[in-house]
Amino acid sequence: MNPIDFIQLIDSAVILQIHLAGGNSLFDFIAVLFSYLGTFRVGAVLLSIIFLLRKETRPLFFVLVAAVLLSAAVTWTIKEIVAHPRPFIWLGLTIEDILISVHPFRSFPSGHTATAFAAAAVAVYHFRKWAIPIFSLAVIMGLSRIYLLVHYPSDVIAGAIIGILSAVFVIWVFERHQRKNENGKSERKDETEIQV
Repeated sequence: MNPIDFIQLIDSAVILQIHLAGGNSLFDFIAVLFSYLGTFRVGAVLLSIIFLLRKETRPLFFVLVAAVLLSAAVTWTIKEIVAHPRPFIWLGLTIEDILISVHPFRSFPSGHTATAFAAAAVAVYHFRKWAIPIFSLAVIMGLSRIYLLVHYPSDVIAGAIIGILSAVFVIWVFERHQRKNENGKSERKDETEIQV
């Protein structure tokens, strides 16, 4: 069995088990809540406000926006190319049978999860001691999308990887820019001292 067949087998088995288990009103509520919070990027917006409130964290606002936009661009591009049907389609269900409204053929990768993990990675970059609760929220976002039958586990894992890599890349660019600015200031200071 090749790796893609194995992943599809795991994806299908998980989705089938969730479907056969039926709904739970508490889980339904939590999953729909997280899905809508993700749709409106509430976590990223709240984090943006936190970063903007303090002068020393304001540059991280731009890091956050860049990481979220990069992850969104990557996921959107892949979704358009792959056009993979969502799990509820595979199960023979329609949009009326699930709890949220989504495009039926944009399953891979999960954009909600990518955004959640991009925002979480930027948050953890600054708030390191809060890493476990921050990443836990991102994981719940991904699990909610699987529970709602709009993403396979592999969609969510791919979204998480895209989100984290987007944040890591933007943070790397940001740190490189910061070092370049600090070196430039240091060189100007040295030149001033020599002139004096």
